[in-house]
Amino acid sequence: MTGIRRGLLLMSLAVAVVLGGLGPAHPAQASFSKTMTAATTQIATATVAPPTNVTGSLTCGKSSATMAANWTLSTSSAVSGYLVTVHFDDGFVQNVQMAATATSWSAPISLYQATLHAISYSVTTQTTYGWTTESASTGWFSC
Repeated sequence: MTGIRRGLLLMSLAVAVVLGGLGPAHPAQASFSKTMTAATTQIATATVAPPTNVTGSLTCGKSSATMAANWTLSTSSAVSGYLVTVHFDDGFVQNVQMAATATSWSAPISLYQATLHAISYSVTTQTTYGWTTESASTGWFSC
């Protein structure tokens, strides 16, 4: 009789384990499904147009010299100003901030410096939203 009792007890425990695993003690399992179409979005990248027709000059006199650059305004919107960059052939760079309506710049330079170094110019468009574009450099000028 002990063998029968053990068998019944073992079977009872097995049934309890199986039924207990299916009971409310475990989290519910469910799946949901819904399909939606997202709205289309276009992202456009604006470009900043550089100033055009950038020309430079270096006028040399007997005791002084004058650097100058001229350009046509950028066609971009929200231009906040222009940055004139003077490039010297020894690697030195000088930047001059100009207004949004400026189309020319000039400044004196010592005749010694104008004779010692070749100079070129470029002009950068600056915008209110922080984007910039630099023009191509002019040729080199020297006295």
